[in-house]
Amino acid sequence: MYGLFLIMVLVVTGGAIAFIGDRLGSRVGKKRLTIFGLRPKHTSILVTILTGISITTMTLAVMTTASDNVRTALFGMEQLRQSMAEAEGRLATATAELERAKTEQNKTNEELKQTQEAVERLHEQRNALEERAVELQRGNILLENANRGLTEKNAELAENNVELSEKNKNLADGNTKLQEDNQQLEARNRNLTTGIQIMREGDIVFRAGEVISSGVVKAGRPESEIMGDLQMLTEIARSNISRRQGDETNGEEGSIWIVQSDYENAAKVISISHEDMIVRIVSIGNIVRGESVPTVLQLYRNRKVFDDNELIATSSINVDVNDEAAVDEAMTAFLREVNGIATRKGMLPDPITGNVGVIDGEEIYNAIGDLHANMGKAMIYAYSKGTCEVFGPLRLKLKIIGTKGIL
Repeated sequence: MYGLFLIMVLVVTGGAIAFIGDRLGSRVGKKRLTIFGLRPKHTSILVTILTGISITTMTLAVMTTASDNVRTALFGMEQLRQSMAEAEGRLATATAELERAKTEQNKTNEELKQTQEAVERLHEQRNALEERAVELQRGNILLENANRGLTEKNAELAENNVELSEKNKNLADGNTKLQEDNQQLEARNRNLTTGIQIMREGDIVFRAGEVISSGVVKAGRPESEIMGDLQMLTEIARSNISRRQGDETNGEEGSIWIVQSDYENAAKVISISHEDMIVRIVSIGNIVRGESVPTVLQLYRNRKVFDDNELIATSSINVDVNDEAAVDEAMTAFLREVNGIATRKGMLPDPITGNVGVIDGEEIYNAIGDLHANMGKAMIYAYSKGTCEVFGPLRLKLKIIGTKGIL
């Protein structure tokens, strides 16, 4: 409202001065008055100029008188600008001090937090030590009580020791007689054991560690599907047992014992495996005809061991071809070497025979013929016949290259 009032005063004042100046100029022009010896026209112009100056002067005077802000804007602007610059400088300094104070406060808070954590840890350690001290005190009391009990017990034992010494003499005499009886019993036991072994070995259908059935089970499947595959291998084992038992099998023969937890553990292992697994159902001990077969599951990771036509082993042979025993021995030694290499590379050997591969009789016959053709001096090579995995079997093909005349 004050600003509106001030505007109204300025408008009225300016209008009044303009009206007065116009009247005065008109009168000067009509009467052809002169000022300072000027012509009437120039005098009229001078009056108009003085009137405009009066309007501006009155306006500034009124505004300066009525408003502190106008006085400040007209006469104190430079001082105000300097004050603002100083205030901004002080504000920047205060802001920087505030940031440093915040940084110091954050550092102090962090140190306070660490100190509090250390204090809490010390409190926990003190509580633990106090509890430990209470436990030790209780233990000391128990030890003191036990020590008194042991002292009393020791006195009783000392009294009984005399009696035991006398009894020990009597027992020593009895012990001599028992040793003699024991030697007689051991002799009878050896005879019985020998008889049982002879009886069991006379009609054994499965030996300890013999594989009854085996197969490759795909990994990464649900356990229910894997349990189905394991059950199928069990049925194959049961069929093999019945076939091995022969015509004398009855209702209980051909049965197989496998702990259920073995099935469940095997299914879990195969389910989470990234590689297919070889599962073997193996006899635990020597089984006599007519007995049920206790077995255990064995798991092995399956993978490719040899590619088709891959060279497995090579050896130099130099034998007298007229000595058939020497030729057979050389061939057998080489095949044994091949078997060892395949086993070391990860193939599973038969637990009973230790063999991992099979070879056609024709291959051996042809190899022996080539060896005869080269007068017993040749290099023999063994190659994989088809791709072979850990599960096997390894099928071999042999190649003979004569070395006669080669230095």
